[in-house]
Amino acid sequence: MVAVSVVIPLYNKAPYIERTIMSILSQTFQDFEIIIVDDGSTDGSAEKAETWIDDRISVRKMEHKGASAARNEGILASTADLITFIDADDEWKPRFLETIIHLQDKYPECGAYATSYEIQLPTRKKTFPTIYQTPVQWEGVFTNYVEKTLKDLPIISSAIAVRKKVFEEIGLFKEGEPLGEDQDMWLRIGMNYPIAYKNESYAIYYRGLENSVCTDLTILNRYPIIYSLENLLHKEEMPYIDLYLSKLKLDYSKRLLEANQLESAWEELQQTDAKVYRWEKTKLWMFYYWKKIINKYSFHTKKYNKECP
Repeated sequence: MVAVSVVIPLYNKAPYIERTIMSILSQTFQDFEIIIVDDGSTDGSAEKAETWIDDRISVRKMEHKGASAARNEGILASTADLITFIDADDEWKPRFLETIIHLQDKYPECGAYATSYEIQLPTRKKTFPTIYQTPVQWEGVFTNYVEKTLKDLPIISSAIAVRKKVFEEIGLFKEGEPLGEDQDMWLRIGMNYPIAYKNESYAIYYRGLENSVCTDLTILNRYPIIYSLENLLHKEEMPYIDLYLSKLKLDYSKRLLEANQLESAWEELQQTDAKVYRWEKTKLWMFYYWKKIINKYSFHTKKYNKECP
């Protein structure tokens, strides 16, 4: 049995999947299997993945059900006690798995192990997340995961490993949710287990690439983690749940505004009252009224043009 199962959910990422696979094969730690789950790709992604000749790589195919279903398929097919994930357009730095194994050996009581990451934009600009009250290069255990979400997200789906028994105990990823389903999983893990963390970048998250659900403004489902936090708010007395909930509602409101769903955005903003995010909320109100004005002006302009010969 291998030490680590690497699960890659794949959907129409033909331009990037080779880079992702190569970053795994270039790891300093080599005791792994790679399970690629093709989620009904139509651009030849699966065929590209199948060209690799390596006994450690397997490609499984399924009809298109979303990233959560593909990750769940990979979890069920895995043979290792430790399962890690990487999206098919992201990349690991060479010592990612080595660092994960180090965390596992040092903190065996934890349910998951993660590192920080680098964000690369289409302009090639690089940015690094700021983790709440966590110094750069810090290593240790998050005992209150929610607290660590109050600035940038500490965990992304391409920089975490989870013990298989954790999924057996708390369940798999929620399917049918195109956005925020991974954050919901990290919350569920963080509410039940300590998470070991290295605040140093060992993964590259490519933001804003083609076929990214994050940039698809036709996907406006309310994040499942918002519902989870709303339920927790009534059941748990853990600090910072209300702040994390407000942060996510503001993020969702911004998405609605960008998609010109003004009334839905209004309702979400009305329900957000965390004082610590007052300035962020003020900016969204300004965005809301600006969009109202633009829409009104555009409507009258179109009407005028229609009536003109």
